[in-house]
Amino acid sequence: MHATAPFISESAPQIKDLGRAALAIIVVATVLRVALAAVLPAGVDEAYSIGVARQFSLSYFDHPPLHLWLVGAWARLTGSENLLVLRLPFIALGAVSSWLMYRLGATLFGERAGFWALILFTLAPVFGVVHLTMILPDGPLIAAALGAALVVARIAFRPGERTLGPWALAGLLAGLALLSKYHGVLLILGVLLFLLTAPEGRRQLLRPGPWVAAAIAGLCFLPVLVWNAQNDWVSFGFQSGRSGIGSGLRWLGPLESLAIQGGYLLPWIFVPLAWALVRAIAGGPQNQRRWLLACLALLPIVIFTALTLFSRGLAHWQMPGWLFAIPLAGELLADAGKRLRRAARIVAIGTGVLLVALLGIGAPQARWGTFDAVFHALGDPADALVSWEQLKPELETRGLLGPRTFIASSNWIRAGQLNALFGKDIPVLCLCEDARQFRWLNPPERYAGWTGIIIDTPKRINETNWPFAEIGEAQEMDLMQAGRVALRLKMLIGKDFTP
Repeated sequence: MHATAPFISESAPQIKDLGRAALAIIVVATVLRVALAAVLPAGVDEAYSIGVARQFSLSYFDHPPLHLWLVGAWARLTGSENLLVLRLPFIALGAVSSWLMYRLGATLFGERAGFWALILFTLAPVFGVVHLTMILPDGPLIAAALGAALVVARIAFRPGERTLGPWALAGLLAGLALLSKYHGVLLILGVLLFLLTAPEGRRQLLRPGPWVAAAIAGLCFLPVLVWNAQNDWVSFGFQSGRSGIGSGLRWLGPLESLAIQGGYLLPWIFVPLAWALVRAIAGGPQNQRRWLLACLALLPIVIFTALTLFSRGLAHWQMPGWLFAIPLAGELLADAGKRLRRAARIVAIGTGVLLVALLGIGAPQARWGTFDAVFHALGDPADALVSWEQLKPELETRGLLGPRTFIASSNWIRAGQLNALFGKDIPVLCLCEDARQFRWLNPPERYAGWTGIIIDTPKRINETNWPFAEIGEAQEMDLMQAGRVALRLKMLIGKDFTP
């Protein structure tokens, strides 16, 4: 393919200086993420993933397996389930993703655009704080997707080079994206859309490269297909069922969703991303560099925002699309006038300081209740992240963790927290219809006749008809934060479990 003239030429010293500055930003951001990871308690999805990852499977109920394979392998390799230790591979992937973002922007639009893309990527909280730090499928997805996009960009805009090897690499990276999250399908469709619509794109489809890439990606995805085929395609059914199609229309749903997406990215980052993406779409395939990113961004954003007409959805579903709007906004800022660039630098520095300050307060508050005198009066939002680790010594002290005993809850979220804590030594069950991976991890019928330690909210403890021949009196088992109750829980003992 022929390249559209991408950017004003930059001198070798400028390129070198920007490369060093990019590395410095990545190093500083990585150090800050390690510090955050050392303090912040496990989130809901993290706790669930840690427990589920102990059992190897070709795939899993909620997601494809890559992030769980990574957690399980790393835990075995290090011999540790310390939360910081388990987060380290995801933080390392975050550093790799940051460099790939810089190189993608630089390859398409020049070093300055790549540098601005890196800054935006680092400062957008959903990426720079969450997806590049925590144990989530998004971390591997982002790294694989950016890597695949970078390889495709080099194939498309470096004519005359051999492309079969790079296409094979792109296929492998797309396969890793598929193994991370089902969003990988939209990545591949985005590349196909680009090839079908860009000038001379169809000529690439007449060559073996894209088809080799598709074959490699399909081979990578085989474990997911095999597991689903063995389990009545349950994962596909679960994910498609979340669309809400068939429910009543929510006319304001897309506007609500876009507002939440803007909050995830920060409004002053969301606006230039949206503007740059609209500009790329309006320009069409004639500007092939922008069009490539538009094709990669469009499907996740449009599809998942449109689905909010039927259900609330989750705003992070669109984030793999906004990921590719970031280099477009990087180009926008790189080409801006001096006054606008100066204002952008001030906003970027201010945003960085604000994020560090908020996380410097929020993480210790979530862990230890450090600023409880202020936050408790306001209805502390950090209570949602209160550590469950205090339960373990409590149960051990009471001598309850005997043979033929399991722990259970009536909700997969609470069961996930309990499984992360106890699941290595004692079975944890989810006694509910929506048991997620617990259906395979610890099927209830396996534990007939056992004693169960039920830990749940007071409402669930009192209202649930627990399947035991004998039930004891409920006992308080509250999670405490700085001397006060952060989450009310109760415990009861059931004997002779009858699933």
